[in-house]
Amino acid sequence: MMEIIASAFALAAGFGIVFGLVLAVHWGRQWEIGLAPYIFYGVLAVVAFGALTSGRNFSLGVEFAAAREAFKNPAVVWVGRLTSLFVLVACSERILHLIFMNGRRPDVPKVLLFAFWIYFLCDIISPALLGRHRSVSHEYLYMMLAGTAALLANRAGADAALRSIRNALFIFLVLSALCALWKPDIVMERHYTGLVPMLSIRYGGLANHPNSLGPLAVVFMLCLWSRPLPRWLNSFGWLLGAVSLLLTQSKTSLLSSIVCFSCLVWFGYRNQLKARLLDSRHPELPVGLLVMAMLGTILLAAMVMFTGVSDRLGHFFASRAGADLVSLTGRDQIWRVAIEEWHRNPLFGYGLTIWDQGYRQSVGLLAAFHAHSQFYQSLASAGLIGAAGLLIYGLALFYFSLRTAKASEGMSVALFLLIAIRCVSEVPLSMTGLSAEQVAHFLMLILIAANYHPHPPHTEVKSIRSSARGWRAA
Repeated sequence: MMEIIASAFALAAGFGIVFGLVLAVHWGRQWEIGLAPYIFYGVLAVVAFGALTSGRNFSLGVEFAAAREAFKNPAVVWVGRLTSLFVLVACSERILHLIFMNGRRPDVPKVLLFAFWIYFLCDIISPALLGRHRSVSHEYLYMMLAGTAALLANRAGADAALRSIRNALFIFLVLSALCALWKPDIVMERHYTGLVPMLSIRYGGLANHPNSLGPLAVVFMLCLWSRPLPRWLNSFGWLLGAVSLLLTQSKTSLLSSIVCFSCLVWFGYRNQLKARLLDSRHPELPVGLLVMAMLGTILLAAMVMFTGVSDRLGHFFASRAGADLVSLTGRDQIWRVAIEEWHRNPLFGYGLTIWDQGYRQSVGLLAAFHAHSQFYQSLASAGLIGAAGLLIYGLALFYFSLRTAKASEGMSVALFLLIAIRCVSEVPLSMTGLSAEQVAHFLMLILIAANYHPHPPHTEVKSIRSSARGWRAA
């Protein structure tokens, strides 16, 4: 009886998806943007709902709480399924819209789109079918569809994505802050000793981990920079994002925020900065920077010579925070396991299930949900094939982020640098599912696609001028 009910449900779901796609394509003809820019409302809702219903307790340690959160409430599972259907329909509609649209098609970065598909083929399809432990799941398709739809975006779609991700993250951070007042053990670890002096808490919000909340706060502030909120709400948003980022005590996120905003300042005000730095009539800025550098060097030398800083450093590295810094919070042990798995399966890797619950128990790393490095993750799960796909995709992202840097006012490069820095100790380019971790990846692809032009404006001007000269000569 249950088999008949399941078959009927599957058949009805299939008809529903097809009918929804037909309606979406028909409706999408009248709307230039589509629904793809809004998919992270549902994704972040699933993350928040999952954290609230998981029964986790950060007071026992964030790693234990993250492991506990793996056991999802049945209601969260159904909300996730509905969100997956929405992602499937919204992203497929954009792809079908491009195929069947009339008139001139948008400028698509075909090389980057091809590199994205190669990465999916090498890091998902190859280990899923040829890895030592084969696996097939519908979740592997969602990030591929979302990435493909993102690379078909136009300027209007990019603007909608920036605003929707900004709003979704704002709601997510506000709910996290309210939970800190309501049930603080759900969102923060107490008695934590980190790098920030006199701060004994570590804040994870409703994200899976503080290291997951940190980049979300950075992306939120990047969106605020590009698309500010109205008046006082904008100031509150900056305060909320900055405090959330600081309380995570995520070293990678703090470093990447400095790099990202330095990039935005350079691309936004580079002409003014060049004029001030090279203006011999007003040398105040370059002289001030030089004096600050000299004073900083003198202060550092005095500290080394007269304050016994070496003894303090020794005590620091003997503490928990120092040990975490040296070993990157135990990541060296995880990397060692990943290398061992690659040695056993050098070409196609272990497979995409390498960090599931059974594997974590077998190696004694219950809180290691991935390899804590994008390179080691690809190498262990997909072997040399996966590492090659990652290299190709990474180089393509680097090239196209630089090419669209000026048109995007530095946003494409800032997001690339955020992802590149996180690749050292996290897995921001995961393709095994769609979660809050992929916000920066998805937004970067949209901004690259929306600001990409196969023929830069200066090239077109030169060709027009050369054609005019030829006509005059004739």
